[in-house]
Amino acid sequence: MWKEVVYGVVLLAMAASLLLSVRGLRVLRRAWQSTRWPTACARISRAGILERHDEEGPRGYCPDVAYTFLVEGVAYDGERIAFGVKKLYGSHGFAHAYDHILCVGREMPVHYHPAKPAISVLYPGITRNSFLPLLRAAACCILLGLVLIVLPPALGVAPMLAPLFNAM
Repeated sequence: MWKEVVYGVVLLAMAASLLLSVRGLRVLRRAWQSTRWPTACARISRAGILERHDEEGPRGYCPDVAYTFLVEGVAYDGERIAFGVKKLYGSHGFAHAYDHILCVGREMPVHYHPAKPAISVLYPGITRNSFLPLLRAAACCILLGLVLIVLPPALGVAPMLAPLFNAM
């Protein structure tokens, strides 16, 4: 009975990984589409660098920007610098790569979703960080697939994926 529970947990984790993959694909699609979105003039209302202090791990730094812009007389707020960068912690150099926009009061163009202006981005398009959600999900799927291959013999049962490999 417990072997089925283990299989069930691993399969549920794989399903969650697939859902993360779908989310990652949505991020990539939206990043790609953002290059064709209309623009408005945004004013930077908050700018700085957040620092994460983990007692057990290294420090992390994240650019922190907020801006306001008008679309057809309606004010919208945004915080996204680029797809895949929002609240992404990295090295000190990563955070300071955005110093040129970290000026409160600065005006710059913002790209906004034509049907949902609340979705906006300062730097449109796909960046290498846009791939992170998809890469995390793929890594989880691969790891869990390996668990399904290695775990069954350790439990003394035939591997679930053995028929699939025998058919190849």
